[in-house]
Amino acid sequence: MPSEQQVRESYMMLESAKAQLEGLAKQQELIQLAVEEHVRARETIKEIAKGAADDEVLVPLGADSYIHAKISDNKDAIVGVGAGISIRRSPEEAEKILDTKIDDLSRAFKSITDKAAKTEAMVQELSEKVQAQYDLLQSGGRA
Repeated sequence: MPSEQQVRESYMMLESAKAQLEGLAKQQELIQLAVEEHVRARETIKEIAKGAADDEVLVPLGADSYIHAKISDNKDAIVGVGAGISIRRSPEEAEKILDTKIDDLSRAFKSITDKAAKTEAMVQELSEKVQAQYDLLQSGGRA
């Protein structure tokens, strides 16, 4: 028969696993937002590169906000490469950089999804264990 201490320990493990699962869900959400932001940037670069000099375009600023702008002769993009560093690249090179970042983010998302699935299984297992221990403790060891 489990002791009250064992039930408490199992319950604490369950709560810890639930908190971990919640943290993983938040990470997934942040990564998904980053993927969407990178995709928007790539698509914006692609569309602007198609335009001719002096064409007027709407440039997305984020938060569903846009600004009117004219395409210049210089279509190079400034792309962040990490650690607060940005570099000037042709539209094609900028798209490749963003594609690489999207791939990296997608792999990270999958990794976290896999961890979340394992953690969710552990939460289920611990929930059943805690319930079984509690039931056994309440029945005084009579199954």
